[in-house]
Amino acid sequence: MQNTKMQYLALAACALLIIPASAFAQTSSVQQNQTTGQDAYLNATLARITCEANFDTGYANTVINDITNINQTKISSDSSKINTDLQTLTSDSNNKNSEQLKIDLKSFRIDSKAISIDIRAAVKNSTPSSDQKNALKSDLSNLKETLRSCMFGTREQLANARITAYGNAILKIQNRTNNLGSRGVDVTHLNELIHQAQTNLGNLSGTISSATNSSQLKSALHSYCQYNGCKNGTNFHFAAQSTLAAEQGMLDKIKTNPNAGQYTSQIDQAQTDLTNAQGILSTVNTDKYQTSQQTDVWNALHDAHNIIKQLWSELNVHAHKRASSSTSSPGSTNE
Repeated sequence: MQNTKMQYLALAACALLIIPASAFAQTSSVQQNQTTGQDAYLNATLARITCEANFDTGYANTVINDITNINQTKISSDSSKINTDLQTLTSDSNNKNSEQLKIDLKSFRIDSKAISIDIRAAVKNSTPSSDQKNALKSDLSNLKETLRSCMFGTREQLANARITAYGNAILKIQNRTNNLGSRGVDVTHLNELIHQAQTNLGNLSGTISSATNSSQLKSALHSYCQYNGCKNGTNFHFAAQSTLAAEQGMLDKIKTNPNAGQYTSQIDQAQTDLTNAQGILSTVNTDKYQTSQQTDVWNALHDAHNIIKQLWSELNVHAHKRASSSTSSPGSTNE
């Protein structure tokens, strides 16, 4: 999934640089929406971690309170580590440092597993009485119920963060599509893809909003992926589809250029690459990529892009030469 996004971002960005770069400067609203989406994801991730950390430390405190003769040293030390981890992760989130948060999250997972193991060992070694066991069982049940409720809330946040991220990606492509259209590229298919992505996103948002438990939320999130990754759900492959549509639109524009006949072999090769990419995507349909399909699609798009970029540049040179020749020919005026 991550590789797909990285390939898309790299290719989609450079593909549209065939047109003057200024044409694709993001509006402040797009940039603001992207920032908001990133913040939402970080906040949701921290909220989930906080639920888990509170359960770990709450479990430690419950065990110490319910079993008076338990060895508290290791448990208390583990609990302190969890609190320190949470402070570090909170700092990462506040500083919007998602990469460092991923690193520190691994340490938290290790410490969270350790405290669970150490608590079980300490309880076993303390040989608790029946009353102590019953008290611990009751308190632990309450803790787990609190955790379930807390995790449902954070999963809602994560789900909404994904909705925001998907929406921002659509908005970004819409912004670029509008600029392509303003330069004479036929963006009919791109707009159709954008409309379908918006419809899909609306359906996903509705399903998420109606979920009443974590299981339903999980099912909703697994039902639709805007890119690739849903094992049993719908994969829209918006990255590859929108890049293909943009490249095809630009190649079609090139074919109408008066000097296009000089580049027949290059145009044919670019069209072959795009046709191959389309063929694979048609085969994949809404399933996940299998074996080398993902690599083959992006290799074909990358090869086509390189040709189209070169053609666009060279044909622009021809256009400038014609304009220059026209203004300098006898009888012309340069007022």
